Amino acid sequence: MRPYRGPKEVLDAARDPTTGPEALRRLAASVYSFVQVAVARHPAVEPTVLLALVPAQIVTVHEQELAAAIAEHPAAPAEALAQVAARLPPVLNRGRNTFWGNRAGLAVCRHPATPLAALERLLTDRRVTSQVRRRIASTTTRPDVLVLLLRDPSSVVRRRAAQRQPMLTLSDDSA
Repeated sequence: MRPYRGPKEVLDAARDPTTGPEALRRLAASVYSFVQVAVARHPAVEPTVLLALVPAQIVTVHEQELAAAIAEHPAAPAEALAQVAARLPPVLNRGRNTFWGNRAGLAVCRHPATPLAALERLLTDRRVTSQVRRRIASTTTRPDVLVLLLRDPSSVVRRRAAQRQPMLTLSDDSA
């Protein structure tokens, strides 16, 4: 791999659809946070690289955006998704600068590979607001997540989950 002459070339390489898995592994170690996010969004990134990219904590905007990119990736492994779910509760609220964290929370609750036990811990964490849980109930495509939300402490969340449960059951039956 030739040396890059600056951050733009590194980012361009991470976004290039022809970049292969070996180059993506090297690019994932970049000092540039925007390159790490681009690698996590790349269709050819390996699941092991996604796992290695999971931030140790999810607090800053960059950490939240990286978590969202991992949670939205179709090839994200269950272990990476479980780690993201475990680290998200501090930002699943109405606080400032939590857009990417909330997006990651919605994505991790929709991803079919996220372990149900990890989602149960996430959805019962006291730091996760009822507003976030209501949005999850409104957008998840996983019937098992709706079943969890039917036991939510908030009547609004329970009602939203109950409204959506028959719709998901019908769409599952027609598939």
